[in-house]
Amino acid sequence: MVRLTRRVLGAATLAAPFVLPGAARAQAGGGTLRIALGANLLTLDPAKMTTGEEYIYDNLVFNGLTRMREDLVVEPELCEKWTFSEDLKTWTFTLRRGVRFHNGREMTARDVLATYERILDPATAAAPRTNYTMIEKMEAPDPYTVIFRLSYAYGGFADILSDRQVKIIPHDGIDQLATAPVGTGPFVMRSYTPGDRMILARNPDYFEAGMPRFDTVELRIIPEMSVRLAALQAGDMEVVWDIPPEQVKPLGGNAALRIESVPTGSWDAAIMNNAIAPFNDARVRRAFHIGVDKRDVVELVLFGEGAPTHSPIPPNHPFFVTDIPVNRADPAAARRLLREAGHPNGVRVPLIIPVGRPVRERLGITLQQLARPAGFEIEIQRVPFGRYNAEVSGKAPFYIDGYFARPTLDTGTHPFLHSEGSWNQRLWHYKNAEVDRALEAARLTGDPAKQKVEYQAMQRALAADPAGFIAYSVNFACAYRASVRNVKTHPMRWFDLRGGSVGA
Repeated sequence: MVRLTRRVLGAATLAAPFVLPGAARAQAGGGTLRIALGANLLTLDPAKMTTGEEYIYDNLVFNGLTRMREDLVVEPELCEKWTFSEDLKTWTFTLRRGVRFHNGREMTARDVLATYERILDPATAAAPRTNYTMIEKMEAPDPYTVIFRLSYAYGGFADILSDRQVKIIPHDGIDQLATAPVGTGPFVMRSYTPGDRMILARNPDYFEAGMPRFDTVELRIIPEMSVRLAALQAGDMEVVWDIPPEQVKPLGGNAALRIESVPTGSWDAAIMNNAIAPFNDARVRRAFHIGVDKRDVVELVLFGEGAPTHSPIPPNHPFFVTDIPVNRADPAAARRLLREAGHPNGVRVPLIIPVGRPVRERLGITLQQLARPAGFEIEIQRVPFGRYNAEVSGKAPFYIDGYFARPTLDTGTHPFLHSEGSWNQRLWHYKNAEVDRALEAARLTGDPAKQKVEYQAMQRALAADPAGFIAYSVNFACAYRASVRNVKTHPMRWFDLRGGSVGA
């Protein structure tokens, strides 16, 4: 067996059943942290979460078997350690003893099994289910040991257990998740009023000594960004989550604030449906790439707060291929390729953009302008983002969408680019034998050097035969009052508030 403990690689008041005692509040001394968000949480059930606002709550109230730090190192959280077999198909996790749910009951292997059984049950409709279907069998030989037996070798298994929706829940509290969620996390949910705020209180029985320090965390729902930023500058908020790229540099000149913008694996794209003309012809997809300079897109859409990329692998990742050029726009070459594809007069196509997602709206409008000299006449159509799943995803020939970073390269690429990937079947319906081969080989080895070879082969194949137009990887930025201490901006878009405090 191999031992590994660290690995590098989003109306009615619902009351929780636990109220923080006054004595515990006084002992903490970390103050109250008020975080301004832009939208309501649509669910309190970790397995069903899909939005960044939900992921913030999720990582404060619950824990996973492993966790990912801001530097993308994966380390034990509810487990003390893990081991894996030489063939990477048997993974054994030793659980921490004495970890208690917010209702006082000790967390055991039974809760871990119940959590993953529920995620794997299609009836749950868990958002991340397809990332865990390699789990063939689970065992709990004792209350503090869980064994996962996989159907194939998977070197990143401990990494994906740090993801957002696989937090451990009590086996006897599943029915209460929607109204009175109970986790093991550093904070306890005291109340949630949609349209107003969620109040989280310090967990005095948290298993990590001296943590958390904040007495209370308030997640305030303020739809308008201008109002959120005004509240921050007035001192009525301590944090604004996910500030727009055009605000990063202007806010950076305010001495009362701290602005952090960090590279991430989150990305936006023009989704080209490979099953529908004209994008069923790879020459049309390549012509679009030749006709648009991604560096111009980054400047015009993100104000420089991002970087061009060939795939969901961001440029700051060690597996990123640096010698694939970012093309200067060559409209003449793009038009020649369109003529070869049977479009001598260019291509006229509608592009759907999501109302309410300003960066993605700006991406669509920017591409409309930049691609015109290359022979693409794009008609903008606006659809509310809430209607995308029903009306747009996987159905429209051409639309703008984007996706948060995943905890591993496999979960960030295989579902999106493999011909049988769950997200690929909802997006571009892309099929490329070399991309499939490389992605399959990468997930069957635990050797980073071998993984790098395969992921780079995937990027080269994708550059030659693009699935669509993956425009850039997006920086993620947050704004803080200068008094907020020991809180960092996480590339995965959530917060680790265990050691934070608010000073004078």
